[in-house]
Amino acid sequence: MKKFFILLCICCFGWGAMAQSPINLGIHGGVSSNRIKLKDIPDFKTKDNSGYMLGAFMRVNIGSLYIEPSFNFSHKKSTVQTKSEESEDFNLKLNTFDLPVMLGFKLVDFTAFKLRAYLGPVLSVGDVKNLKKLGDISTDKTNWHGKVGVGIDLWKLTFDIDYEKAFKDLGHELNAPRSFNFTLGLKII
Repeated sequence: MKKFFILLCICCFGWGAMAQSPINLGIHGGVSSNRIKLKDIPDFKTKDNSGYMLGAFMRVNIGSLYIEPSFNFSHKKSTVQTKSEESEDFNLKLNTFDLPVMLGFKLVDFTAFKLRAYLGPVLSVGDVKNLKKLGDISTDKTNWHGKVGVGIDLWKLTFDIDYEKAFKDLGHELNAPRSFNFTLGLKII
């Protein structure tokens, strides 16, 4: 029993020391409203659709500034509507692994509540599914995005709303994707 009590005290001391650490680790996930627009293809048009994101993040706090790199899997979808009655509507699906690095500023910084603003680049690697239905279209597998947003921290929970847009088109016939993202996260450390 004595060894168990000593071990419990060491664990509690370690947990308290981690609470004061300038580094937070956590997991997050969310939904997005996005659109992959077509250009120069007169028989098709696209409309907004939903997607999701799952990942992990690390936040390095430096006073009122912070740097937050993440590793995410993102699924974005856009519905393609055909103008002819002979063809059916279908979805373009963009599955990517994203590496965002956000630079943020804490606008309000209380112990249990923080209001943040952030921006930064996102490296996105992946490909678009169902392109063969549009014809012979090739896309780039790597793209850079820009992201800007705001977030709230309530104790260990994080809520983020951001806008993300690619810097270049996916291909000759596909415009740069854009999305609004709504994310919920949990700081584990």
